[in-house]
Amino acid sequence: MRILLYLILILFNIAAVSAVSAQTKATKATYVYTDAQTLTKNGQWPLNTSDYQRVDTVGRMSLPATVQVLAHWSSGINIMFQTNSKSIAVKWKIAKYRTIPTMTAVSSCGLDLYGWNGTYWQYVGIGIPRSEANTDVIIKAMAGKMTHYRLYLPIGSEPTQVEIGIDPLASIKPADEHFIPKKRIVIYGSSITQGTAASRPGMTYTSILSRKLEVETINLGFNGSGKIEIELAEAVARIPADVYVLDCVPNPSPQEIKERTYPFVKKLRRLRPNTPIVMMESVTRERAFWDLESQAKVKQQNAEFKTAYNRLLKDGEKQLYYLPTETLNGNDHESSVDGTHLTDLGFMRLAETLARTLKTIL
Repeated sequence: MRILLYLILILFNIAAVSAVSAQTKATKATYVYTDAQTLTKNGQWPLNTSDYQRVDTVGRMSLPATVQVLAHWSSGINIMFQTNSKSIAVKWKIAKYRTIPTMTAVSSCGLDLYGWNGTYWQYVGIGIPRSEANTDVIIKAMAGKMTHYRLYLPIGSEPTQVEIGIDPLASIKPADEHFIPKKRIVIYGSSITQGTAASRPGMTYTSILSRKLEVETINLGFNGSGKIEIELAEAVARIPADVYVLDCVPNPSPQEIKERTYPFVKKLRRLRPNTPIVMMESVTRERAFWDLESQAKVKQQNAEFKTAYNRLLKDGEKQLYYLPTETLNGNDHESSVDGTHLTDLGFMRLAETLARTLKTIL
């Protein structure tokens, strides 16, 4: 009897192992993965690089040390492709898994996907990060018709590998030419520009603008930086654009703004003599309504920036546009996480304000 029970247990274990093995094989065979580098990259310059960094090695050489590090982060870069797959999965690796108090893990280290619904780019779903190496299924049970998509890369980390998975019998290829933006906007600024506190990568205001206006946006926003260093004028000008946007008031001191803004714009204008430049004041700082020292600082920051703008106009500079604080993110005091960094609501408002000016220019 014991021998019979023993044989039954052995047979049961063999069957269980076989079932697990078959399930594992089936799971592995569920998706066929394609390296995102073989598809259409957007939001990066130059595009012929084999990484996902916003500023290439040559462009980083003269930058401040902090900016050189932040330039590795992929904010604004997205992968455009088309597929008829009923499911879309993703595999991606990042150099370091990090959490930031004012950001979700998805925005810092994850991905989000948009699809073209025939009229506009519509949000589809997210790739949830859990470590340096991640695999996730973003969407399944779709209709299976050929559709264009945009996969946005993390705001606050450096991807080292990105792959897109589709059903075995489906196809995937780069975006059609008419989906690839023909105009480019370069936006230089601080953590707000980079997208800190957006709920997911596609909700930075630079990415919202890209979808709204069908343009390519290059995100040169750097956490704790964007201090109008003269070296950055060359880095900005290296990227050919139809419009340059300067969103760099939040971090430099009033004195730095006074000393640096005029020569920065002059140098950018000398390097790109015919390209429109938009100058933006700081977004509303909620603390400034209560903290009188902060209030005085913000007012002086904006005042020095406006003084530089007026001086440039007196010099005869053309193609200059200016956006004051009051127009940027509403007046209900509900558009930020910490009084400075914007929520999705704040980013949407900022994008809509800037879009009105950019439509006029473009």
